[in-house]
Amino acid sequence: PVFKATVGTRGGVGGLSHYQKILDEVVDRYVSVGERFDLIVSRGGLTRPLESGAYLINEAMCRDLREARYGWHPSNWGPLLAYEMAQRMGICAVVFDTPVVDEMEPVARISGLKEIERGAAFHVLSQKAAGRKAARQLDTSYESLNLVIAHLGGGISICAHRRGRMIDGTHGLSEGPFTPQRSGALPLEGVIELCFSGRFRGKKEVMAYLTRNGGLVSYLGTYEIPEVEARIRSGDKEAELILRAMCYQVAKEIGAMAVVLRAKPDAIVLTGNLCHSEFIVNEVKSYVESLAPVLVFPGEDELEALALGGLEVLRSGAFSSLKQY
Repeated sequence: PVFKATVGTRGGVGGLSHYQKILDEVVDRYVSVGERFDLIVSRGGLTRPLESGAYLINEAMCRDLREARYGWHPSNWGPLLAYEMAQRMGICAVVFDTPVVDEMEPVARISGLKEIERGAAFHVLSQKAAGRKAARQLDTSYESLNLVIAHLGGGISICAHRRGRMIDGTHGLSEGPFTPQRSGALPLEGVIELCFSGRFRGKKEVMAYLTRNGGLVSYLGTYEIPEVEARIRSGDKEAELILRAMCYQVAKEIGAMAVVLRAKPDAIVLTGNLCHSEFIVNEVKSYVESLAPVLVFPGEDELEALALGGLEVLRSGAFSSLKQY
């Protein structure tokens, strides 16, 4: 085999004590018994914008993540874990296709208000992995295709991929369709009214409300799709309306990204955990299948994507030429 093992760290660690516990457990389990690793690959955290591909995790990246210089997300812990593990093992650690990959076109950055620029915050790892799967299915390369890819999960992002670059897309927190827990794009006047309603003590509370208590939770009190589908089967018309509305908004954004590709996508790709739902897949397809062939890859497979990214690095053997943060 090309490598002995790859440890994928997706982040999601809740606090420093958990972080230290996981670090010690992994090192004790593998290093102390003489297990050898060649590379550690981590999902990226919120750093400055980067190109796609593999980046060596270094002190500068860890400092920005630790200080949350570009924002806080549990995934910030991933590269910190990977770096400390790699230091103890005497090997390299990299991030691959991080969530801050920014390949947007200049025209896509214009928001409508000079003080606010549209930015990239997509499910890059999942999106790019789905794009490569689509290319294999179509017997060509990802870099030769024009694709609209919709990642449908707890967060939703829908992007236009032009020949291997994500040239536009819906911000995973503040744009696009509502999701099981996030509000997505909202009417601006209503957001302003909400912010000044006196219900919230500051920005953090508003953000938490919109990203944890929006979407399906706001309307139906749950983010569990099987529960919503069970309610629909039992005759709950409100549940059916709300789930159809989420699919409707997904389809609208797919149409918008098809236009970004000048209405000539080679395929529309649906991926993410929500694609396990036949209701959601069939509803979205009913709106968009006339635009291009629809390919469906249920699940996220992010750990597989990390492993394949690490394998690419190892096969190249070019550790010294890895992109530096």
